[in-house]
Amino acid sequence: RKEAVAGVFAIYDVDGVCQYVDYARNVEQAVRAVRGRVGAQRAAWTRVMAFRNAAMATKDILASEARRWREALGTTPALNAEWDAEDEDDTKSAPASVETIEPSKEPVVSPFAANVGADGEAKVTEGDGVGSEDADAPKLELTMENVDKALDEVRPYLIADGGNVELMSIENGIVVVRLNGACGSCASSSATMKGGIEKLLKQKFGDAVEEVCNVSGELEEMSVETIEEYLGKLRNSIKSYGGECKVLTLERGVLLLEFKGPQALAFSIAESIKKKFPLVRECKIKQIA
Repeated sequence: RKEAVAGVFAIYDVDGVCQYVDYARNVEQAVRAVRGRVGAQRAAWTRVMAFRNAAMATKDILASEARRWREALGTTPALNAEWDAEDEDDTKSAPASVETIEPSKEPVVSPFAANVGADGEAKVTEGDGVGSEDADAPKLELTMENVDKALDEVRPYLIADGGNVELMSIENGIVVVRLNGACGSCASSSATMKGGIEKLLKQKFGDAVEEVCNVSGELEEMSVETIEEYLGKLRNSIKSYGGECKVLTLERGVLLLEFKGPQALAFSIAESIKKKFPLVRECKIKQIA
């Protein structure tokens, strides 16, 4: 018997118009259920994104991906609109046999595109899932070697989608990685980071991992001098908005800035610094008159 596969799916009619978008624990069963309810004319073919990695197949990630598919259409698919209208609580309604995904440790299939024919057969690949660590298992020491080894659990699935992940740095509980290839530009990269990679590393290393950040280029050196140099490039703009800013201290990833000006500007500066220097764990502002 084939193993159930979790994922996101879209149903198209004979004219190629998307009729329904949803996610389910058993995609093949869901497709069959929809086709059985509306017939082959409205469910002529199906697009499927399946998930092998359990760490990346949470309800939040799948729901987010399904929502992204709907938004990309620019309109609500007809069947979604019809079944939503039938629900008195204005919540999502679907065929009774479509099982909504719940957080699970069962092996599921990693993100990849597949087609399901008119007969509803899903084309998937068998394999073991990852990311189902025992919560009581001993946590590993947070080192470059251990983290890189842990990332080997998700690399095959990223590579299968034309991407990869590279470990850049670890400092003060912040793990900095770089998503390469297709993963770096994927619309779901933030979900991959938070729901997949960060969740996996927190399972492996516990509270030692405070945050996982992705950088698109080379990792900037973090020091008082380099941050002050970066602020220097922003000073004309900061001044034009009535602000003044300089670095006071940088200790264990906590940056203290001396600032004068509008609070909204201070927030903008802090966000810009954290984006430029992901190893800045916290940016504190000392407001002066």
